[in-house]
Amino acid sequence: MSGAGVTEPPRAQRPEELFEAGADRASYVRGMFGDISERYDLMNTLMTGGRHHAWRREAARALVRPGDRVLDVGCGTGDLSFSCLRAGAGSVLGLDFARPMLTRARTKAASRRERWVAFAAGDATRLPVADASVDVWCSAFVVRNIPDLDAALAEAHRVLKHGGRLGILEIPRLERSLIRPAARLHFQHVIPRLGRLISGHQSAYRYLPVSVDHFLTPDELSSKLRMAGFEVREVRMFMLGTVALHVGEKAL
Repeated sequence: MSGAGVTEPPRAQRPEELFEAGADRASYVRGMFGDISERYDLMNTLMTGGRHHAWRREAARALVRPGDRVLDVGCGTGDLSFSCLRAGAGSVLGLDFARPMLTRARTKAASRRERWVAFAAGDATRLPVADASVDVWCSAFVVRNIPDLDAALAEAHRVLKHGGRLGILEIPRLERSLIRPAARLHFQHVIPRLGRLISGHQSAYRYLPVSVDHFLTPDELSSKLRMAGFEVREVRMFMLGTVALHVGEKAL
């Protein structure tokens, strides 16, 4: 226990062990994001120099057409949902399985008097949405946390209309990059110390670099999207290649 109201994972599920066979990573991720929800927005701003808002706006502009019905999976505190509304979405449903995140998203929506957005509990691998019912499926800094990414992409394919668009904003695994040493220093040393200071959670921001190391490169994610039935229309890189936006389309 590192602070009031903050629950640390059991010894058998420290971040480095969450990617071993049989580990219950989903439960850890749900609890961890719930624990850091109050400082989540502040940490995003500090880690990215405030650029994460611009990346979400870029993603929304690349995906949304006027009047679209949008599904924001792993919506967190709602920033991507709000960007989609500003890009012209007719309605947005944000889903997350960490309920404290949803509380903060709803508070933001109320303070902004947003009428066409709703937030609800939901799992990316079992979406409470009808087949072929949404125009856009999107996520920001979520998919590397999903233990069964194939199931989540299958669900995205199921709920999208033919020709519907998928957008994934994520931190890819870096390989053969000149900035890899500096990026690893930032992720493995700077962010964990900053995260512990700001959030009071000992392991949440140690989990982040571990999750990146176990994720996919941009090319590998593109291949996985194609295998899931999507045509990859664009891969856009931000922040010297440490953040990637994949835009795909459900094949007709």
